[in-house]
Amino acid sequence: MHPDDPATPDASRRGLRRRTVLRGSGLAGLALGTVAVEPAAGTGPDAQDARRYSRRLPAGWTYPVAERLLPFGHGVMSGDPLAHRVVLWTRITIPDRRGWDATLVPDPQGIRRVRVRWRIATDPALRHVVRRGEVVTDARRDWTVKVDADRLPSATTLYYAFEALGWRSPIGRTRTAPSITDPVRALTVAHVACTSWWHDVFNSYDRIGDRRDLDLVTHAGDHVYDNSGGHPASRFWKGQRGWDTDIDNADWSTVAQARRRYALYYADPALIRAHHAAPFAIMADQHDYDPGLRGEQVTLTTEQAGSVLFEWTPIRPPIPDGSGRFPPSPGPDRNLPIPRGRDALYSYRVLPFGRTADVVLIDVRRFAGVEGQESQVLGDAQWAWLERTLLASKKRGVRHRVVVNQVNLSQLRAFNLPFAEQLSQAFGLDLNAPEGEIYTTGWGGHPAERTRLFRFLREHRIIDNVVLSGDSHGFFGSDLVEDSQAPSYEPLTGGGLLGAVGVEMVGSTMGRPGGQDVIAEELYFAETGGSRGAAFTDAATYDARHRPAALAPTLALEEAAKVANPNLRYFNWKAEYGHSLVHLRTDRAVIECWQTPQRTRSDEARLLAQFESMIGRPHLAPVADAEPVRGPDRGRLAPAARVTRVRRR
Repeated sequence: MHPDDPATPDASRRGLRRRTVLRGSGLAGLALGTVAVEPAAGTGPDAQDARRYSRRLPAGWTYPVAERLLPFGHGVMSGDPLAHRVVLWTRITIPDRRGWDATLVPDPQGIRRVRVRWRIATDPALRHVVRRGEVVTDARRDWTVKVDADRLPSATTLYYAFEALGWRSPIGRTRTAPSITDPVRALTVAHVACTSWWHDVFNSYDRIGDRRDLDLVTHAGDHVYDNSGGHPASRFWKGQRGWDTDIDNADWSTVAQARRRYALYYADPALIRAHHAAPFAIMADQHDYDPGLRGEQVTLTTEQAGSVLFEWTPIRPPIPDGSGRFPPSPGPDRNLPIPRGRDALYSYRVLPFGRTADVVLIDVRRFAGVEGQESQVLGDAQWAWLERTLLASKKRGVRHRVVVNQVNLSQLRAFNLPFAEQLSQAFGLDLNAPEGEIYTTGWGGHPAERTRLFRFLREHRIIDNVVLSGDSHGFFGSDLVEDSQAPSYEPLTGGGLLGAVGVEMVGSTMGRPGGQDVIAEELYFAETGGSRGAAFTDAATYDARHRPAALAPTLALEEAAKVANPNLRYFNWKAEYGHSLVHLRTDRAVIECWQTPQRTRSDEARLLAQFESMIGRPHLAPVADAEPVRGPDRGRLAPAARVTRVRRR
């Protein structure tokens, strides 16, 4: 067994150790492989680099990578689709005995830059090419490749790949958005949030990778965590016992460590599969942008963390002037530039999907709390952009607005419950508040701004909104109303004197602890005399003894919350983690909550709840005897992930 093999708290029983990602020893559980054909030939620096390049990992190499996919050891990814453009991403990994840090080793294996060819086609064999190009990457952008493929057909499933150092990457699958004139009448969106590598083996990503009907995957933030937090682990490296000391577990503190954390996530076989299946639209939350500290010294700024986010994701950078507009594509032979400094803070944007939907990604973190500005949640420039975006959406006759929002938009008002102090520390709540809001971050800390937004939506009759949020580590399904009490709101229909202006689903989490787990951790610590992180390597005992003991107070919390908040139509804060699906139709939106196993690789998925919200009458109405919904088939999935030798004459 490789000395850095991942282990799990009960790996001998579950056998997960054989099937998870290895730091430097390849991937299993995913159809990965190589096909050896004729070696690349030719002359010139690129050909010389191809002949020089070795996929062999040096002794002691620990950098997280899918070895069998080298040099594309983190797969491929696409994102932020427009009608005629989509961002394509990959990274070139060049193992070197001197180390993995591009800030210290700018010329691994003597290679200072790599020329990367790309193509995008209408077929998985990449024979019917619609666009191609060639870019250069180097250590300054951590060897990442990020192109804005343009002049593409709208509302079309496409397949893409990269070539570098004599190898062709796995083939990814993406899809362009419909234009305003395309006769697209249905969209299917998968939604995730708070995805924690240590606490979930990413079965939900695998189930997303199964689907042939997806148009988009949205992420409400904490896409990549800056640390494990010391919670009971579903997986960790063999030999690792200090949750706050290992480089792939502790708080990141440098640019190199932040980049490596993305490498850890992106080497996961389930996440690779989801990346290969559909385009992503990511709105980062606070952990994605977290600065790094050593004592009192700032070693990684928020802006630097933002630059790493733009390096490692297919987020399309908007013009950094607060307008939310996108610059034109730089063309087929140039990478998208990586925003640096304050420019790396701008990521709010809108992705139009014809007449069916506008996907609006807002940021309640980066521009909040600025002295002298009226909006203490969005900031004044983003607020003005949001109003313009919503009005333009109505003017174009768009049926739905899907708003990706990091933190609960709907209000949660006070109710009394044990473990209030622990839950308050974990989620920024005041569960025993005598009155008013209990969620003190984002919209909950400034309820007048939420009222301002809801009144704007009602006055302009922009009410068919589906808000997809994160941060709370559970399923919170709500009608969006200023006042949840009668006669302003009627909970059985969503009507009333004011009535709902949309619906919201907080899309749970992949493993980051929700209410039941926060309570269970306190029970564990009380019994063992431990401290934060004490249960990190003892998830089996924790699952068997302390989670069950925490179930009753969690159920009481859920019921108390629904009594105090009639607009809270669905609340599941149990240890049932997973993802959501949104099916947009001409007359309704259907929202599904799915749970997948947390500790072991599994093909299982369970539909927890299904809701409908009708056009013109927004209301999260439960569907009795629900059957899973399938959207229109969007074409063949991407081929199994593998790399091939490039034939050159």
